Amino acid sequence: MQYLRISRFSKNGAYLIDDNKNEVLLPNRYILDDMEVGSFVWVFVYSDSDDRLVAITTLPKGFVGDILSLEIIDIVHNGAYLDLGIPKDIFMPSKNTSNLHIGQKVVIKLMLDKQNRLIARQNLSYYLEKLNQESKIKNVDILPFLKTDIGFNCVVNNRYFGIIHNNDINIRLEIGSVIKGVIKKIRKDGKVDLGLISDIEYAKNMILDRLNDGVLQLNFDSNSNDIFDILGISKKLFKTASSCLIKNNQAQFIKNYNGVFELHKIYKE
Repeated sequence: MQYLRISRFSKNGAYLIDDNKNEVLLPNRYILDDMEVGSFVWVFVYSDSDDRLVAITTLPKGFVGDILSLEIIDIVHNGAYLDLGIPKDIFMPSKNTSNLHIGQKVVIKLMLDKQNRLIARQNLSYYLEKLNQESKIKNVDILPFLKTDIGFNCVVNNRYFGIIHNNDINIRLEIGSVIKGVIKKIRKDGKVDLGLISDIEYAKNMILDRLNDGVLQLNFDSNSNDIFDILGISKKLFKTASSCLIKNNQAQFIKNYNGVFELHKIYKE
């Protein structure tokens, strides 16, 4: 984003100029009543589908160099188009589109191609940095970008490469959703082993949401896979969160007609 000055108006909008007298069009739909020649406008400049520079006042979801999650809105033979929050969708090249679908979130890095046009790159491992072994960073933001056999490859603090292993996952992870985590170990190669923060409040809210109908057919003896499928949290976290709800008189275990305990919501008068 940058400030540009209005130099003149036309039937198509206002022409803005920079310090080098280069002009760019601000279309009519972005012009406000108080804009006049000489006014400075905070704009984002990009190349439209005809490779013409256009200015808009809409803030895009990201800028060059950013790593972020975007939604796929169209798929073509050599890649996909992603929603960047501006009139022109951003292209993400891909040699294999069979694993892509519309509505899917992908984590990409915004870059410029050889023609100086904005483009999305998906091979994040190539662009992420290794963390110095002497680093004192502990609590971090984790952005999962690829599911593997051993866990998830993640972007750490929008900069570093990290892995969270399957046995360290206690909640449902989704590609493109930022979560809180901790650094467990920094390896000699600079890659980071990650852990998740056991968020009791998250688990309690998840249980209460599922208790809207009054009953959750789970108890402390339930299969861990069933708990994860229903709530997206580990059995250990379910036990801890349920115990908190019971202690706070928000839930209780009651036997059903088959003699199996179920978690019930307590309705307060």
